[in-house]
Amino acid sequence: MAQEAGSATNGQAPGPNSKATQAIPTPDDIVRRLRESTLFSRLTDAEFKAVLGLMRTRMVNEGQILVLAGAGDTNLYILRRGKMLIRAPEKGGRDPIIRFVQPGEILNELPFVTGHPSEVTIETVTPVQLWYIPRGEFQQLLQREGYIREHLTYTPEEEKYIKQRRRFDTQRPGELVLWFGRKHWWVLLRSQWFTILLLVFVGVIFLPPLRPILSVPFGMAVVGALLFVALASFLWFLIDWWNDYYVVTDQRVIHRERILIIYDSQDEAPISSVQNVTIERPSFINTVLNAGTLLIETLGAHANIRFEWVGEPNKISKLILDQQARARVEVAAVERSKVRSELRREMEVGTKSLLAPALPAAAPQSDKGEKSPPFLRRVGIGLANLCNEILPRVRLVRAPDVIVYRKHWLALIGETIVPLLFSSLYFAMLAIVWFNNPPLRQLLFETPAVAVVALLGFILLFWLIWQYEDWRNDIYMLTTERLIEYKRTPFGLLGTSQRTASLANVQNVTSVTKGFIDNLFNVGDVAIRTGGMDNELNFVRVWNPRGVQREVVMRLEAYRAVQREREAARRRREFIEWIGIYDELTRLHGERPLG
Repeated sequence: MAQEAGSATNGQAPGPNSKATQAIPTPDDIVRRLRESTLFSRLTDAEFKAVLGLMRTRMVNEGQILVLAGAGDTNLYILRRGKMLIRAPEKGGRDPIIRFVQPGEILNELPFVTGHPSEVTIETVTPVQLWYIPRGEFQQLLQREGYIREHLTYTPEEEKYIKQRRRFDTQRPGELVLWFGRKHWWVLLRSQWFTILLLVFVGVIFLPPLRPILSVPFGMAVVGALLFVALASFLWFLIDWWNDYYVVTDQRVIHRERILIIYDSQDEAPISSVQNVTIERPSFINTVLNAGTLLIETLGAHANIRFEWVGEPNKISKLILDQQARARVEVAAVERSKVRSELRREMEVGTKSLLAPALPAAAPQSDKGEKSPPFLRRVGIGLANLCNEILPRVRLVRAPDVIVYRKHWLALIGETIVPLLFSSLYFAMLAIVWFNNPPLRQLLFETPAVAVVALLGFILLFWLIWQYEDWRNDIYMLTTERLIEYKRTPFGLLGTSQRTASLANVQNVTSVTKGFIDNLFNVGDVAIRTGGMDNELNFVRVWNPRGVQREVVMRLEAYRAVQREREAARRRREFIEWIGIYDELTRLHGERPLG
């Protein structure tokens, strides 16, 4: 039941008019089947009653898609009345019917349990009535009543998904890890040469000719120090090897490179943008150990992502390319399903249904939202905007589709620390002179020399404000269609520059954090590589660089999905028009014109 890819008795899928599909289970029958399912079989009566409290009903017209392969519908469905079918995408763009659904069957269980998109498409053959449990509400129930989770029972396939549900810190909900690995053990062994050398040296000291050294306190201290250094060296290189990893998921390829508290970098690219995978084995040792380097090229770029010294590189390369092919199969299946839906609408199939519920009348719109906010609220909004102008936030959502990033305040400190120190020292000296040295005060403040004092103070303050404005005026923007790197000199005196890149040209996104301080405050750079001549935009010293990287990649994937859908919709419209012309000619001539 984890996947709806099973077959009917004797391997034959029953037809849509099979007698078995005619029986309509009673509500008690459905509750009993749900109670006896693998997932809920160990729940207590009280726990199962809480689950039943989430149950909803839904009516779907004939010829509609309930669950689309690769889409995000993760609800658990139980068919109460009607007929449905299941399609499984195959290579070649086909999505044949694998079986028909019987009333009382439980559907979409694997996505419900794991959050992973369905691998099959479920369509209605007739108007249907469904009972369903929303996954979001079910997850909230599990958070409130944690003991229910302990009593759930999973199939072996569901267990496989659950165990690898969270393998790395930037993993997305429902993202399936296909392969997770580190550099070959030979790399760890090779990095421990210094540790091995120290241990050999200590071992030599224990040989009979040199053993008297151990009887001297100084000799024992030296041996202890060498052992401590060897242990520290071993742990350092072990942690350094362990911190680096490579990931292939059903959505992305990822390379994470870290040096403890010093360096942190993550390269990633959508699986759909992978163009080519090259395997290199530069030495005889690579061949003997069956280890090599994978060079993953995306959208015409050369080796955007490198998996260095990984075991069984051929297997990983095949996995990446197979997943990419599988993604194409799902896209083709989705396109065929949408063509069917549009053809049904054109042919007026499934547009009317006795089971289709009447749409509720639209609620009258309230004009409360048009009223201006109260005075105190307007004052609060104004103060907030003023505060943001004086000391802007490092991340600001200006609109639902526009995110603005600035350099972290650590960069502000770095740019203003020198003028701030000079200004503080200068005005502190003036204060000392004013209160403690009357003759010098009279010379500086009561003679024409006061103009020089004022000029120096103005220069220092202007220098400080200039550096502050230089930090405040540089912004990075992410919209639904483009990336913008905007740089403006203070007060616009030396001009501005703006670099814009369309998300259509983005090849891959990399985040890098360098240095102890930046690692401590989670500050780094995000490099966005594009296909142009000057092919890189840099979001410099932004807060949470991996979060920025994640937002850019999510916007990139959403943009490409929209573009693919627009192009597919255009092709569907053309196809439907041709079908309409064919149908018109058929009706005019009373026979198939192409027969």
